[in-house]
Amino acid sequence: MLTLVFAEPGPGPVLRRGPFPEVRADGEFLRAPDGQVIAKHHDHCWYVGTQKFFRIDCDGPVRVHFESDGERSGVLGPFFHFSSADGVAFGDGEQCAHVDVDAGLWYCHVGDRYWKEMVVVPAG
Repeated sequence: MLTLVFAEPGPGPVLRRGPFPEVRADGEFLRAPDGQVIAKHHDHCWYVGTQKFFRIDCDGPVRVHFESDGERSGVLGPFFHFSSADGVAFGDGEQCAHVDVDAGLWYCHVGDRYWKEMVVVPAG
């Protein structure tokens, strides 16, 4: 299972959400498997309700893939540390994707392609 940790850059309180079998980033919305919005990316921050956070980290190793209209990318990872800050997704410290807010799509740097959803699952 996957637990998300929302935090600020410096010391301070964190907010944990999960566990989830997967999470999907659809444009600027981060969703649980049932479609419920976990967080929304807006003005360079992640919002969980009215709480504002700079970054999201995933507890434990994960794998990532992208989906659009029934098509699926290859799998990236496993990443032992996966995070997102300012609409950019990082796997083990390397930038692997970013959200294009105007298009509402994720751009995967591996394969140089836009996708509707970024899917994060435990590496298990």
